[in-house]
Amino acid sequence: MNSKTWFITKAQIAAGDVEGAILAVDPEQIPDAEIFGLHGNVRLRIEGASGMADIIVNPQARKFFRALHQRWPWAGYFLRVNPLSPDSSMDQVVDLATFMALALCHLDQLSLAQTAYGSALRYDATQLAQHLAELQSRAAQLAEAVDLPPSFIHRRDVLISNAVTSFFQAGLALNSPPKKKRKSK
Repeated sequence: MNSKTWFITKAQIAAGDVEGAILAVDPEQIPDAEIFGLHGNVRLRIEGASGMADIIVNPQARKFFRALHQRWPWAGYFLRVNPLSPDSSMDQVVDLATFMALALCHLDQLSLAQTAYGSALRYDATQLAQHLAELQSRAAQLAEAVDLPPSFIHRRDVLISNAVTSFFQAGLALNSPPKKKRKSK
């Protein structure tokens, strides 16, 4: 299996340089054999982004990632994501947070607020589900074009669904009020 780190720079985001940003992972530029090997193996890193908020609340970044999706809708095929668990590495957390930040850029109504227990994210769940379904559909189209067996893309769909669920479960666990213990009599 091939592995690739895809790095998007602040300059590319500021200039709206989607074409330059996608060159390293553009299916029109990569041989099919390499595309096959990159299925679920591309690590995306964004210069200057130390957290999801650096992407989802930045109007310039949101505009860039919406344009990127219009030109390159295959994040569900390429990007490395895994469900989170207590044993997840920091790289796995960053991979999934980056994937989710890209998805959240496509929601019209999104707000991030601080609460007594952490951050609260408010969004339209239907719109997020539609975007994730589109990512899975585009991934299936690309997989079919490079003759990836249907079982691979099905496993990928399940993996992405489990990863997204684990992302929100981890957020709830981290940002829930502490449970009160009952006093024994």
